[in-house]
Amino acid sequence: MKIGIFTDCYTPNTNGVVTSIRMLEQEMKKRGHEVYIFAPSKSVPNENQNLYMLKSMPLIVAKQYKNRIATFYSREIAKKIKDIGLDIIHTQSEFSLGAFGKIISRKYDIPFIHTYHTMWEDYIHYIIPIKGTRNIYPKRFARTFSKRFVRKAECIITPSKRTEKYLKYKCKIKNKPIYIIPTGIDIEPFSKNNHTVEEKNKLKESLGIDINDKVILFLGRIAEEKSIDLIMNNMPAVFRALPNAKFLICGVGPAEESLKEQAKKLNIEDKVIFTGKIPWTDVPKYYNLGDVFVNASITETQGLTFIEAMASSLPIVARYAPNLSEFIKNGENGILVKHDNDFSKSIINAITNEKLRNKLTTNALKTAKKYSIEEFGDKLELLYTEIIESYKIKKNFENSIEKKNKLQKIYKKISDKLKSLTRIIK
Repeated sequence: MKIGIFTDCYTPNTNGVVTSIRMLEQEMKKRGHEVYIFAPSKSVPNENQNLYMLKSMPLIVAKQYKNRIATFYSREIAKKIKDIGLDIIHTQSEFSLGAFGKIISRKYDIPFIHTYHTMWEDYIHYIIPIKGTRNIYPKRFARTFSKRFVRKAECIITPSKRTEKYLKYKCKIKNKPIYIIPTGIDIEPFSKNNHTVEEKNKLKESLGIDINDKVILFLGRIAEEKSIDLIMNNMPAVFRALPNAKFLICGVGPAEESLKEQAKKLNIEDKVIFTGKIPWTDVPKYYNLGDVFVNASITETQGLTFIEAMASSLPIVARYAPNLSEFIKNGENGILVKHDNDFSKSIINAITNEKLRNKLTTNALKTAKKYSIEEFGDKLELLYTEIIESYKIKKNFENSIEKKNKLQKIYKKISDKLKSLTRIIK
């Protein structure tokens, strides 16, 4: 199978979309399929990779993320795609490269499917900085834009039930199959067994952390929607209860300077450490430093860092959000905080209550295993195969009613097959 992945966001950017694409590419190539990535210029190729880049320029809005906007068409790359003979197109974004993927789909009569990674109305403030009641209009635009983009897609993939409901009931996407396929991760690199005490202590020393210090870890993009400021406000109470604790913030992003200022105002700057950008291969080492993983974001469509923390046997303290409650059960495999001021108490409890800690970490690892890269690969491989076949069948029907009934049966069959691939982990 020849799979074309079209994305506006790729390495060297580090976020959930890039992680999802990398996991997808890795697993499909392992299964013998050919994967072709189409991304903006300035993307960084990995070893032995089919990466094609369209000319691009820095995105003016939300420039703090260093995203790029590419041309919507390239005659040269379109010709190469024709020569490659893609079997399926999988778009991962709704903008320039996503539009290019749709154009190629129509031009060469290739089925296209789309993964909806981002609920844009949660991020519209970066593009249209309107607050108050007038903010409803940009949100409506985001919903309409999302609906129109997937109109010709064979199906939509979402990483969570929350995103599926958003597309169905807020974007009003009807008569279009939506399949929930959470991104899987390779959990093996995150296992505690892969990291020695010596390695952990050496990394701590390099960061100015004493080997006996407790580490409260945030790892991810440092941005307004991650609500790290909420966690920071709870840190003075944590440090009073745990004088040997440190707050380790791993990553880069536009909110970094404001958080440093906040730490100074709270007089805790000597206990808050910013690592800057972490190499992809070193991420598991930083999870291994943590005694508890914290995150207050409520805008995640899946939240891969939570799964990575679980795979690292870390107790999680997070702000309650509907999508997180799909896989984090309060008091069982993590702690979900409903009141902002309870963060400090929950963090302290997760570190000091050994019985609770053991329960959380044991169950967290079991949960992480449900999000294996193997299951992710099984489901996408099945979906690609079925969509390619249904696309061929669809062309043989001239009667619209007969066509609709047949497709509904096919989509139901796909849904049942995907459910049968869900692993039961006890």
